[in-house]
Amino acid sequence: MIDRTPIQTRTTWGARIAAALLAITMAAMHDAAAADSDAAARPTQSSLIVSYRSTPAGRPALLRTLRAQLAPRLHTLQAQGRLTHYRILFSRLADANSWDALLILDFRTSAQAASWRAVDAETPAGLAATDLANVTAVESTPSDPVGKGGSADDGPDPVYMVVPYDYFVPTKDYVAYARSYVFPQTDGWIAAGALNAYQLYVARYGAGRNWMSMLVLAYHGDNGLDRRNDVIAATRKALNANPDWAARAAGKGHIRTEKAVMIADLIAGG
Repeated sequence: MIDRTPIQTRTTWGARIAAALLAITMAAMHDAAAADSDAAARPTQSSLIVSYRSTPAGRPALLRTLRAQLAPRLHTLQAQGRLTHYRILFSRLADANSWDALLILDFRTSAQAASWRAVDAETPAGLAATDLANVTAVESTPSDPVGKGGSADDGPDPVYMVVPYDYFVPTKDYVAYARSYVFPQTDGWIAAGALNAYQLYVARYGAGRNWMSMLVLAYHGDNGLDRRNDVIAATRKALNANPDWAARAAGKGHIRTEKAVMIADLIAGG
């Protein structure tokens, strides 16, 4: 795709990114150091990420089921205080390499997580038996949210990029890497206006799973997604002035590997 964005506009992106990243990098060390000391004061938080697979022919019926059956069920649970936050994403294209739909549930307390387990016992993955006819596989991954930024509701007109990873270091080291290497970038993308929000999840029991961590990026519409490559390049150029960040960038191949990326739209959320 040819970039027809005026040079002056692209220069403005770079200036906005550079200014924002100065504040971000100064705050990063403080935030990472405070995270462990603050953990004891926070309520128990956890997430569950459920992926659904269908046959290509079954995708339309699955989509109707998610809208007509699952979304109202989740809305009711949230209204009852049994669920803090939820999103249902549906992949834009049929793809044998990954999921067709993704459900992200966030729990504030252990009681909320237990409530969902009771729901799952009666309606597996939140679907009735008749709804499951259009599902060929389900994977439910208990997870821990380890970082986020941007709009709490993922902002206006979100288009999602979901990036799964495997990592090769202890989880504590991976989270530290994410805070010092990944989040300065994603915060820069928000500063540039291309990204609305992001969340990073780590699988609680990652052995044998299809992914060990998952980065959920809510872009600012298709335009934000189209600007992705330019904004990434400008952000990295600004961050490379920081020797510590540049060193982490050089060694990232020894920490994690990226798996199949999916582009998806929001079906329902609350």
